[in-house]
Amino acid sequence: MNTSPANIVVDLDDEQPVVHIPAGAAIVDEDADLTSGIPARARRNEGGSITLPLRYPVELTIKSSQGGTRAERYAELTFNRLTGADIRAVQSASKDSQPVVMLARSSRLRPAIMNALFDLMDGGDIADASAIVDSFFGNGRTTGRSSSAG
Repeated sequence: MNTSPANIVVDLDDEQPVVHIPAGAAIVDEDADLTSGIPARARRNEGGSITLPLRYPVELTIKSSQGGTRAERYAELTFNRLTGADIRAVQSASKDSQPVVMLARSSRLRPAIMNALFDLMDGGDIADASAIVDSFFGNGRTTGRSSSAG
């Protein structure tokens, strides 16, 4: 029996015996589909929203209508399920701006803020944010409450 280190998985947090895995064997995470492609660093919140800490936070200078300016740092974004109105807004936007509109509507940020933020965000953070919004499609609400007709 070949028991070289490459064939042994040791979980120091588990008191069960060491499992020998044959070389080249596929390892399947049976819980992988439960996350629906959501990045591991994302947090599920009560009410079904998901907060994504950004790997590379972004700072914007915001000019107010009164002429003042302020700095805002975006270290995380919280995404919410989209409504029919949100989907209409995304679909009515130009093809090039649809990803930005989708993230703006889901994060509930003003479009001007999301436009600037999107342009400065790291590509990996954009991909992770998009994966979170995509995960909302096809899934029911995850608030812990069930609804019944009648």
